[in-house]
Amino acid sequence: MPKRLTAAAAVSALCLTAAGPAALACSRVTWLGPNQQVITGRSMDWPYGFNSHFYVIPRGERLNGAGGVNSLSWTSRHGSVVVSGSTEPGGAIDAVFDGVNERGLAANLLYLAENDFGLATAPAGRPRLSFAAWTQYLLSQYATVKELVQAVKADQIQIVPVPFGPGGKAKATVHMAVSDASGDSAVIEYLKGKPVIHHGSQYQVMTNSPVYSEQLKLNAFWSTKDRTHELPGSIQSPDRFVRGSYYNEQLPPTSDPRQALAGVMSVMRNISVPWGTPDPEHPNISPTWWRTLIDQKNRVYYFDSALSPQMVWVNLNQIDLAPGSGVRAVQIEGNDALQGNVTRQLKPAATITFLAPK
Repeated sequence: MPKRLTAAAAVSALCLTAAGPAALACSRVTWLGPNQQVITGRSMDWPYGFNSHFYVIPRGERLNGAGGVNSLSWTSRHGSVVVSGSTEPGGAIDAVFDGVNERGLAANLLYLAENDFGLATAPAGRPRLSFAAWTQYLLSQYATVKELVQAVKADQIQIVPVPFGPGGKAKATVHMAVSDASGDSAVIEYLKGKPVIHHGSQYQVMTNSPVYSEQLKLNAFWSTKDRTHELPGSIQSPDRFVRGSYYNEQLPPTSDPRQALAGVMSVMRNISVPWGTPDPEHPNISPTWWRTLIDQKNRVYYFDSALSPQMVWVNLNQIDLAPGSGVRAVQIEGNDALQGNVTRQLKPAATITFLAPK
């Protein structure tokens, strides 16, 4: 076997081992372009749909983190638009997975098997926040990544990993990627109950297992190769990380927002999981149900369903986010009549009741 193929096979085996049998596939990429352009894309890969909706949460909205005893309550400082859905097939809207606020801060919640919020050893008395409300809390409270990271480092809030899904069998082991309109970025993991943060504009890609420090090492290995000829192609998390990093670097520095969005979406489609037969050796690898694009400069939020030929979006510049304007929503998953700009189709809705411990 040629030496370069032997090396590629070896690292592919390492990637498969690192991913493990419990890897659930989601990916996030942030692209930085000329003229202060920042575009973040993510994919949502899961065994079932979430009945996803765009939700508008204005400034001044009173929210409860559904953490159980000592549950955190807060008032929204920044208006936001989020993708929210049900963690239980056919259930009520009870979680936020993705979103952007009026200041251009984006947050993307992804699966990480190794994540440990440390609930069993947590100090008593800290305010508690359901993992299902974590994304919304960050978007409604912070304007920049720097401000958010300072708060997370203080470690004053206990995130509660509430089991979810059919029979409560899914574990809420999740990590967070955040980026802002300046291009700053951070990846937040909790390991052994403590936040581990990778902060800087260079952290543009996030997938799933292994932990981020190991992902960076694997990607560094591949960066020494001729990736025009050697590039891992599986749907495993480390392979998607490497491909996402490489293709994100190859996107042209266009000033055309339309081309920039198309470029980021092309990367997201390359690292999505095709709709097809599950892998019996990795039963938790799931197809991509949807993708989002967030244009953080122009404040436009796009949603691309794998089951619809039509991409839809909302324009935050056209949405009233003032206190008292009310929560609004529109169903975007399974609503085949939607197409294009759906900002005007947002209708008054009840405040989200987040998934809470039983």
